[in-house]
Amino acid sequence: MYHIDVGDNNKIYTEVSGKKDGIPIIFVHGGPGGQCRSEHHSLFDPEIYKSIIFDQRGCGKSTPYRSLNGNNTENLVKDIEKIREFFKIKKFIIVGGSWGATLAIKYAIKHPENLIGVLLRSVFLGTIEEINWAFIDAPKIFAPNLYEKFKHYSNKKDIIDSYYKEIVEKNSKIHSWIWHDYERMLSQLNPKNYFFEKEEIILERDGVPNSPFMELYYTKNKFFMEKNEILKKIKNISNLPSYIVQGRYDLICPPINAFNLHERWPSSELKFVNTAGHSSSDEGIIDNLLIGLEKLSQHV
Repeated sequence: MYHIDVGDNNKIYTEVSGKKDGIPIIFVHGGPGGQCRSEHHSLFDPEIYKSIIFDQRGCGKSTPYRSLNGNNTENLVKDIEKIREFFKIKKFIIVGGSWGATLAIKYAIKHPENLIGVLLRSVFLGTIEEINWAFIDAPKIFAPNLYEKFKHYSNKKDIIDSYYKEIVEKNSKIHSWIWHDYERMLSQLNPKNYFFEKEEIILERDGVPNSPFMELYYTKNKFFMEKNEILKKIKNISNLPSYIVQGRYDLICPPINAFNLHERWPSSELKFVNTAGHSSSDEGIIDNLLIGLEKLSQHV
């Protein structure tokens, strides 16, 4: 375990596991605002791989927590490169899902020479259209009961901006947890509950979740990217091996994202999983990620 100084007063919490001279992996967690968990190492056979996981700026065990200092997409990509340099890795496989997929692709476009291949789950391309789909348009159709309650906590005219003001500017506990629970339920193909808990029960929870805060901060800043930046630039790595695993019924990152990326990326292979939504725990996701990992490892 390490805390790597990446500048801007940020120290990135990093864990290394597996075979000392194994095939290097850098795993990029989702969010923005998520964190790595030690079980993320379990995707990588410790007899074959050297896996590196880390918490992005302001997340998890990285310090300072919830810091926005230097917190933008370009710096998160630079942080991955600093991690590679810290461990003196020549070439590695980068792995990311959802927002982690965004950063993995961005890193690949900037530093293709450092990569063996790219393994992605649930492609997010960093556009406002995707946020509108995930939090407004899709729930209106597929989860109207949740959507109406979610809308109830906003000013109704601009729901996303309303939540930004409540969560990022006012640090509202109830809005933070409503956003968190809403996204979590929409992420699962078959969630245990498909309704919000009563407000008084939510307010009894400890603290506030980090993801709503970071997600809305990044959304407000259009993910610090040009419009359709990834699709425009993906041709620059047309020969870099990639394997994409996409849940067919993903309401957060719709399958059209993965399809559009694959269509523009000749060296990519796309696997739709008909038993899955957005969550990595949905049936078939891990199995197909392991298939992709094995295929990419053949390029070592």
